[in-house]
Amino acid sequence: MYRRPWVWIGPVLWALAGSPSCTKSDSAPAKDEGGSKASLEADDGTPAAAAEATPALPEAQGVLDRATEAMGGKAAIARVQSFHYRGTIDMVGHNIHGDLEIWWEAGDFYMEQKVPGIGTMRAGKRGDEIWAEDPIHGRRRLFGVEAEQHAWASSVLLAAEWKRYFERAQTVAERTVDGKRIYDVRLESGSGLEVVMSFDAESGLQVGQGFEQVTPMGKQPFEVRFEDYRDVDGIKLAYRQVIDAKIQQVVQEITEVEINPAIDESRFAMPRGEGVDVVVAPDAPPEDAPENGAEPGPS
Repeated sequence: MYRRPWVWIGPVLWALAGSPSCTKSDSAPAKDEGGSKASLEADDGTPAAAAEATPALPEAQGVLDRATEAMGGKAAIARVQSFHYRGTIDMVGHNIHGDLEIWWEAGDFYMEQKVPGIGTMRAGKRGDEIWAEDPIHGRRRLFGVEAEQHAWASSVLLAAEWKRYFERAQTVAERTVDGKRIYDVRLESGSGLEVVMSFDAESGLQVGQGFEQVTPMGKQPFEVRFEDYRDVDGIKLAYRQVIDAKIQQVVQEITEVEINPAIDESRFAMPRGEGVDVVVAPDAPPEDAPENGAEPGPS
């Protein structure tokens, strides 16, 4: 039976989050780890004409600030208190199609993917509780880095509020893709999670995002391309996203968007009951627990 990978990239799929990157060009210039100088000097202090330095990469914060303005600016983003969108899912090469629907309000969200022949996949966040449910792993509350990943993915615009989720930002590359200059900015959290965000150097818009999604089956690498930007109430929104999960490519397209609709907050909470057992992450065993399931010996 065909088993689709659990593709949940959180509200980065909304493209308001833009949230390894696009395919890298072999012509991308190499960069020195320690940076570069405008010129090199000989021992007598005169410039060495034959030595041409590589231009320094722009500061990460500047690239992220420009992306924020390109998406509509902080004021426009701040006006988004809630939103709802519908979209379609196409699993390339498998003739498998489905529907996607997302509700978001003030950092909480509920997402639902329905794919005939595979099932329904859901995920949500309400306050500090983050959960997911799919046909393979059932319903479970998320903890640790898996929950952390869903939390940053719920950002309306990660470029503008990256410091809420990450500790460091660094521009790591300048490269050329289809004739366009691209800047790659790597975000790093204290737990070791990384996200590489890719931006068009001319427009400032985010064109890609790459990371390793943490799942019960291990880490799954994802590359996402953002395409077909359109203006929605003063905000640039990528209506098409191409997700490369290495073993599967998924195309998601937005068909309907509502900005600041009234939303029933109860849908964000992790469902209880409904005749389905809730899968709970196991607690760590006590230090004196017997190993390998053996019965404890006499005291």
